[in-house]
Amino acid sequence: MEYYRHDIPGRLRIRIPSLKKNPKNVRELKALIKGLSGINEISVNTITGSVTFLYNPDIISSHAIISLLTREGFMLPIALHVSGWHSKRALDQVGTGATKALVGLVLNRVLEGSPLSMLTAFI
Repeated sequence: MEYYRHDIPGRLRIRIPSLKKNPKNVRELKALIKGLSGINEISVNTITGSVTFLYNPDIISSHAIISLLTREGFMLPIALHVSGWHSKRALDQVGTGATKALVGLVLNRVLEGSPLSMLTAFI
C-alpha cells in the first residue's frame, strides 16, 4: 500500500486508502488528532482518502504527525511516497553531485599520468 505525501512546512497532505468511504475511520482519526498540540486544522476527503493537516511547524513536525499515524495503524511505515519541491530539489542536488563525482573519477582514471589529468580537478 502506498501513501502519497505532499509536505511543505505547515501543510501536510497524505492519501490514506482506509479513509475512503469510511466515516468510522475518519472519526477515529479526527479524535486522535484533536488532542494533538500544534494542529490548526484537519480536512478529510472521504472520496479520495486524502487528509490535509495545517499545523504550526514551531510546535509539531510533519514527521511527528506521520509517526503518530503509523503508530496508531492508519499508515504502514514502509509505504511512503514523498513529494514536494524541497524533496525533489534535494534529490536533484544529490544526483548532480554524484554525477560530477563519477565523471571526475572516470576522467581521472582515463587521463591518469597525462597533462590533462590536472583538468579533472576542475570538473
